[in-house]
Amino acid sequence: MTSAINNKSQQINARFPHDVVNDMDSSLEKKESRAQFIVTAVKGEIARRQLKESGEEKLLTSLNGALEALERIGEIGAQAGDRLQELVGIAQNEARQLKGGK
Repeated sequence: MTSAINNKSQQINARFPHDVVNDMDSSLEKKESRAQFIVTAVKGEIARRQLKESGEEKLLTSLNGALEALERIGEIGAQAGDRLQELVGIAQNEARQLKGGK
């Protein structure tokens, strides 16, 4: 029995539906083997999935950053509102004192 693994590659067995094999065979370029076609297709699918995952991660990171920024803006707005109310209270007290202490 010969090994299905050597220092350059590994042989795997997979079953394909007849229509997929027919479509693949009709799509082969001159001098391209089924193995070359399959390896190219698998590499393309791996790259597509990795890009999809990294794109989703980037989107989630961006969304999390935006959410954190909005939370911080809310906190700053609340603090500014509190300080503004304090200033209004001080101004009202000063105005009353200037009008004669009422």
